[in-house]
Amino acid sequence: MGDLEPRGGDRSSGNPGGAVPRSGTVMGAEMRRPGDGDRPAGSGFAGDLARAFTDTRRPAPFADEEEPALPPIVVPDISDVVLPHAPTMLCDRSGTVLRTNPALRRLAGSADPTGMRLPQLLVGPDSDARLVRADRQLARVRVVRWAQPGERTAVVLVPFPEAETAPSDEAPALDLERATRSGTWTFDLNAGTLTRSEGLVELYRSLEVRPDGPEGPIEGEQVERVCRLLRRDSPSGTGDPGGAADTGTHSAELRPAGDGPGAPVLSCRTRIERTAGGGPLRLIGTVADVTDRRRAEHRAQRAGQRFADLVATITTGVAMLDDRGRVVDANPAMCALLDADLETLRGVPARSLTADPQRTSSELPDWLRDPSDPQPNYRIDSLALLRADGTRVDTEIVVNASPADDGRPFWLLVCTDVGERNRAAGVLRDADTVDALTRLPNRAAALAHADRLLSGPGADRVALVVGDVDDFARVNTSLGHDVGDALLVELGARLQRELPVSCTASRLSADEFAVVCADVTEVGGAARLAGMVAELLRGSVSVHNRPVAMTASVGIATPDVLRAGTGSAEAPRGADLLRYAEVAMRDAKKRGRGAVAVADARSGDAATRQLEMEAELRAAIENDGLRLEYQPVVGPDGTVLSAEALLRWSHPVHGEVTPGQFLPVAQRGGLQRDLDIWVLRTAATEAASWPRFGQQISVAVNLAGLLPADPDFLDVVTSTVTGSGLGWDQLVLELVETSLVSLPQPALDAMSELVRRGVRFAVDDFGTGYSSLARLKELPAQTVKVDRAFVTGVGTDPADFALARAVVEVARAMGRGTVAEGVETAEQFHVLRGLGVNAFQGWLFARSLRPDELHRILRGGGLPTPATAAGGPPDAPRPGAPGQW
Repeated sequence: MGDLEPRGGDRSSGNPGGAVPRSGTVMGAEMRRPGDGDRPAGSGFAGDLARAFTDTRRPAPFADEEEPALPPIVVPDISDVVLPHAPTMLCDRSGTVLRTNPALRRLAGSADPTGMRLPQLLVGPDSDARLVRADRQLARVRVVRWAQPGERTAVVLVPFPEAETAPSDEAPALDLERATRSGTWTFDLNAGTLTRSEGLVELYRSLEVRPDGPEGPIEGEQVERVCRLLRRDSPSGTGDPGGAADTGTHSAELRPAGDGPGAPVLSCRTRIERTAGGGPLRLIGTVADVTDRRRAEHRAQRAGQRFADLVATITTGVAMLDDRGRVVDANPAMCALLDADLETLRGVPARSLTADPQRTSSELPDWLRDPSDPQPNYRIDSLALLRADGTRVDTEIVVNASPADDGRPFWLLVCTDVGERNRAAGVLRDADTVDALTRLPNRAAALAHADRLLSGPGADRVALVVGDVDDFARVNTSLGHDVGDALLVELGARLQRELPVSCTASRLSADEFAVVCADVTEVGGAARLAGMVAELLRGSVSVHNRPVAMTASVGIATPDVLRAGTGSAEAPRGADLLRYAEVAMRDAKKRGRGAVAVADARSGDAATRQLEMEAELRAAIENDGLRLEYQPVVGPDGTVLSAEALLRWSHPVHGEVTPGQFLPVAQRGGLQRDLDIWVLRTAATEAASWPRFGQQISVAVNLAGLLPADPDFLDVVTSTVTGSGLGWDQLVLELVETSLVSLPQPALDAMSELVRRGVRFAVDDFGTGYSSLARLKELPAQTVKVDRAFVTGVGTDPADFALARAVVEVARAMGRGTVAEGVETAEQFHVLRGLGVNAFQGWLFARSLRPDELHRILRGGGLPTPATAAGGPPDAPRPGAPGQW
């Protein structure tokens, strides 16, 4: 540290070498006034400060050659600093000055303030007071008071001095200080001078820190602390001379600009340098900028807290095991997974958590690798754990093994309940043949079974029955989809339970069941079997302790009728028999609820009509005999956001054919994919011209046949967009919820690629299918369309209101926007808007429009929306509305 001491002149003086002091603060610098004369180095207040700790034989504070000595000051607290030569006065209990020493008279301007009162002499708080001098100038001082015998008080004034900076001639030392953002200071206990290195001055300047404030220099706190230790350890104190002050380095941390964000933090370390005789010579201190380090520590602390909060709140189980494989800690999700509280889990061996027997006798289970293993971090795809109630839970576990701070190993387990996923995988495995809801054989399985029977020796005795539940949509709308699902399950179970063993029940579609009978003669003929099925699908069904009255329209077909209708001697196929049975079922529906019809030769005419319509529809697709109309989708303020393309068919002979007539034909005839491609290309071409009419909006196309799982899906969409001139971000592809249940990974990749280019996907008819929320979360879809089944009664039916709100909240939680379909009343609009629906579509705003009608709306800038409902803003339900909150 010698290279940082003052160079030249007397090192003990307050101004080495007579140089003018630099900027900074020198603690205890000598204050001189004209006429004071030359005084020896180390005299004055600075010297007093040093000698107060080094010379216990110092005379009393008022000792002076010019006046008789006053009684010595009695210091009740030995930790206080005694300053024998400091400006001092003795006052009585009223604050009247009784005596002063020469140092005080010099400071006061050679005037003797004896007889004056302290308020006339001192202004301001003791920590930063002003002494009123004889010339009416103010001298800045710090006031120290000591009680004396006889109810007197000694008042010592400590002047605020100026600073000096030690020159640094050695560039390496300064460079080192700059590189480490640190600096040094020394306090000479003989001279009472504080000297800062150039590096320290630069550090203060770079941090915009004022080192010399009203309370004195920044380093003053360290100086005072060490001086107090020295005072305690002096012979006049109670400690030993080599005691506390010899404990080494004294450290402190300062925040000179306060504790606000970004405020600098300084680490200060001070040591005492002693003479050969052991007496204290000087204090040497270092100051380092540790702001970045403290910020990093604070960030790490906050990150650690965030991690702890995350572990405590996530739904994945997390547990920590010690080196013996025993549970040390676990988060709430892990406790819930194992159905045990934390105190119960602590200390439980990991091998006791495993449901299956272990192959090793070791304390550690065989699935827990030693931390010294080359791959200590690994995944276990399937491991059954044992819950507290003795049941098993299938989990996927990620194991992270590492040494703790003490070197002993520990394991961190992240456990995910995959029981639901395994069950879903099982469902997907048999999805080709089993209906997911009722667990009955599905359409494909029913047709395969019929084909096997029709190709066997008993083909003439085979019958196929189709039963369609009447008005099933009413159940979903009025009672909710959960009731509708439960009803279908009960009807399926009833068929499976009550039919003869020669009959196999299956589910064809939403509310349509089929029965394949191997020998219709065993049950009394076709009419008898059809009646039996109708009876099983009729009557009151108890669902959730609620009776639901149901009927079904039933049709039946047999091979002899099929041959009579076609005139073919070839063995019929299951699909042909099903088509005749469906024609008979539709005939039964025309007769009324619960009717039964047996297919006859004329049913072939209807089937033939189906084939004819298929051919005509195919020709219309190939020859552009179809057209598109558009229904706007608007925002809450009526702004047109997009328009959904709706397919229309004007038949040259039969006139306008409704979608309800030709879409089932397309579905049965395998034309849905061709229809989707025609609609997609036509809509893209027409929408590319919409900016010419004043607005740039998106076009939405509903896909039912061209699905993401189609190998050509990505290529078809790509060629359509690039060939039409439509922007990628102007296309919305709508997919019904049920088509998204089991998409393979390549299909999801194709969707993600289109999203990357700007295409948006919407889940249509959300809530009417059976997909899980977890599956929906994985889909790259940006919009959820609230089905009209929930919208219809949203303003009047509490169940519909609750369902609509649930759909909106689920979509919002997943970061999806919402569009309400089928909005027809102002009440529906206000309630849905209050729920937070983003966009609306329905007859309340516009029916399907011809292209020229849509162009006029685009020129007009939007569509009107209903005025705010009376009694409250649109964001709140009206008084009396269901589901108020």
